[in-house]
Amino acid sequence: MALADRIDVLSKTGPGTKTGALFRSVWLPALLASQLPTPGCAPVRIKLLGEELLAFRSGNGELGIVQATCAHRLAPLYYGQIENEGVRCSYHGWLYDKTGQCREMLNETDKTICAKVKIKAYQCVEKADIIWIYMGEGEPPALPKFPWMDLPKEQRNATVWLQESNWLQGIEGELDSSHVSILHTNPATMATSPVHQHYSSKDLSPKIFAKDTSIGVLGIARRNADANFYWRVSQFMLPAYSSIPSANFPVGGRGYIPIDDYNCYTWDFNYDLKGPLPQALLDMQAKGLVFPPESNYKPYKLNTGSIIDTWIPVRTVANDYLINRGDETLASPSGILGLNDQDRAMQETMLAIEGTDGRITNRSQEFLVAADIVIVRMRRRVLLAMETDAALARFREAIEDGSAYNVEPLDIVAEQSEVNAFLERFNDRLIAPRQVAN
Repeated sequence: MALADRIDVLSKTGPGTKTGALFRSVWLPALLASQLPTPGCAPVRIKLLGEELLAFRSGNGELGIVQATCAHRLAPLYYGQIENEGVRCSYHGWLYDKTGQCREMLNETDKTICAKVKIKAYQCVEKADIIWIYMGEGEPPALPKFPWMDLPKEQRNATVWLQESNWLQGIEGELDSSHVSILHTNPATMATSPVHQHYSSKDLSPKIFAKDTSIGVLGIARRNADANFYWRVSQFMLPAYSSIPSANFPVGGRGYIPIDDYNCYTWDFNYDLKGPLPQALLDMQAKGLVFPPESNYKPYKLNTGSIIDTWIPVRTVANDYLINRGDETLASPSGILGLNDQDRAMQETMLAIEGTDGRITNRSQEFLVAADIVIVRMRRRVLLAMETDAALARFREAIEDGSAYNVEPLDIVAEQSEVNAFLERFNDRLIAPRQVAN
């Protein structure tokens, strides 16, 4: 398969696509529980994998995620009323419950018709202050057992915002270890990201290794650290989750969940296994210096015409990310304030395939080098996981009980110089290496 065809497969996640089937095999974060705070509150417009959906909490407190439009004349249910049994369309009064079943038609005297009308609805469940959705067929797997899923509220947080690019650009940035020493490091002050040790500002060309795991890839970066070596190990987990190490703050990770082929939700997860999240991290998050970026919650019309309710970054391509060239107080030579703002400025504006509204990178024009080995391996892992029905079935089996997602990253200075010796030495600190395939 030619590169253009492979990227086309990876980029498309709508109904009936191979990558869409991969995403539909797992539970996905759909929205924060705080977006539906009380029974009967206003519904929330979301879009996932190319499907426009409406999330609501009925007057009885039950969660539902259904198609965004009424079956009758396709009017938007968002403008309807939330009642005890579900959501009622304001146009002609058709009422739908959480399963999508029509329960009442105010403009129809034949009451038997209701039983024949059902709109699309998906299973959803609330866990760790997130409302999760399963968009696949058949019985879903267990929820992913990320290390933070069962922690007390004060030891974890989750945030979400819009990224105006295909999902692949986002997850590739997670696995690009060499950019940290350049994009996120100010050469004037040698200040670097607070999640990295200072060795990142000294060694700009780390040695990169990639190791496959049962459901993803270990991205391993080795930098010189005086007489030793500074090792950072990130985890990629299919279809689009990461676990990223941190030097000074609690660890975290992200998920890049496709809205459609041109936009994605970026989810950020932080947690501390030992106690409450430190105030220093919360302060930096509040200022938009790390993840999430400075954002506002509001309705937003996407380039595809759909309207969603989510957090929209203040700094976007429309205002050049409020770039301030020459500001030496920033930990970046770019003149862009926050870590995610810096990442999005690169990922949302890459050379794009013609006809994709600037949202899908033209990877046929890339000039890849050794530093990109993890990105290349990640693309291959996604393609292999959905190459055949049997491959997809194996992936579904691997995640069935959720434990494959119970992995952690690693940030450490060690004397080992060889990757295999390093992995053997720190096997007890990394769950994924026990599952390394090759």
